[in-house]
Amino acid sequence: MNNILFGALMPHPPIVVPPVGRGKEKEAAKTIKALSELANRLKKSNCDTVIVITPHGAIGQASVPVYTGHVFEGDFNQFGAVSPKYSFKGDTELALAIIKDSGLATSCPETLLDHGLLVPLHFVKAAGYSKMVLPIAIAFQPLAKLFEFGQNLKKTINRLNRQVAVIASADMSHCLTPDAPNGFSPRGQVFDDKLVELVKNYDVNGIINFDRQLAEDGKQDALWSLAILLGALDGLNVQPQVLSYEGPFGVGYLVASFFIC
Repeated sequence: MNNILFGALMPHPPIVVPPVGRGKEKEAAKTIKALSELANRLKKSNCDTVIVITPHGAIGQASVPVYTGHVFEGDFNQFGAVSPKYSFKGDTELALAIIKDSGLATSCPETLLDHGLLVPLHFVKAAGYSKMVLPIAIAFQPLAKLFEFGQNLKKTINRLNRQVAVIASADMSHCLTPDAPNGFSPRGQVFDDKLVELVKNYDVNGIINFDRQLAEDGKQDALWSLAILLGALDGLNVQPQVLSYEGPFGVGYLVASFFIC
């Protein structure tokens, strides 16, 4: 039995949301097109709940924070956009079941959505999705542990017979250009090129055992959420597709789908 209908990797730059970008979002046109296409595919999956895994928000250390709220809200006010404001119904039942079933999860009462959650959900909502969401934050644990959490996540989803889409919110290197958030390092593009290739080939072992030094040098926040997604997809017949990759603002944006065959 499998109840995971769709998997996706989506970046989270607020600048691609027009009220934030104010025209500069056009420099990330490939990313916006791919995100919109991916969100439309997700909507067509007719899932009950969208799980979004963020590398921001209430990040954990020893355990993975699972948001248990009934309603989640957020906006891009800190990025200069007064509107729009977002509100989503939470899947509290699934959240509590995940915490109960997994020794790697902890309850998180946070109800405000960070940009790692809001940017993917902006596109999902724009595509017409209006059902439940379940935010999950990463924990700074070994990738193998996060993969294991993803495996347990899938078991709970199946036990509750919930039809689910899972999104890994993930930006790539933050040091692709001199004006990048972390300055320039040639290792940034090396990191991005390697991870794009691993995703394209669905090389799960290569991702879970990614070179730690290169990951650190790349100044990325992709591997943690991606490891959880891959754990949730473990054992399924997955067809990966890289829809786009670019780095117009010094940060790598990779958009990829994981179609369940």
